[in-house]
Amino acid sequence: MAYADLQLPSPGSATYADIWNDAITRNNHTYGERGDARFRESNAPAIEAHFVVWSRRRSAVLSILDTATGCTVKMVVPQAHATVKLCPMRVAIYEGLAVRTLDGGRACFLELSAAASGNPTGAAAYASYDAASHTVRTGMIIDHKAVDGCSLAIPLGRR
Repeated sequence: MAYADLQLPSPGSATYADIWNDAITRNNHTYGERGDARFRESNAPAIEAHFVVWSRRRSAVLSILDTATGCTVKMVVPQAHATVKLCPMRVAIYEGLAVRTLDGGRACFLELSAAASGNPTGAAAYASYDAASHTVRTGMIIDHKAVDGCSLAIPLGRR
């Protein structure tokens, strides 16, 4: 899984910000309603994790958005400096210039603190594509164990 910081828009994160434009706007609005004016020149905190499957005819982006207003904490693992959250997931299918964005429900998002760097207990989120079944498989490992409820198989369909 790769991550994109959507708080400050950039050309490198534009695709992911577009997938989540409505949710980012809602998140910004919620911060404003709470009287938090720190984010007038940027978005409120929003981090996105994604996995991209490329082909000549069709490409797909599996994307999970971490915002304070859109996620719930599933578990905290202090020894790994990790928090697992349940956050909204979307799949964007690109065919030429046409884009279909599908709601994928909720998925696990791995949030690591700065102290996690170099930690031998380790934590990782991963995704892979199974070409035979046209399915993206995701999962998460913390402290050398799979995190219950974080392994998913997301069918991308055939076309």
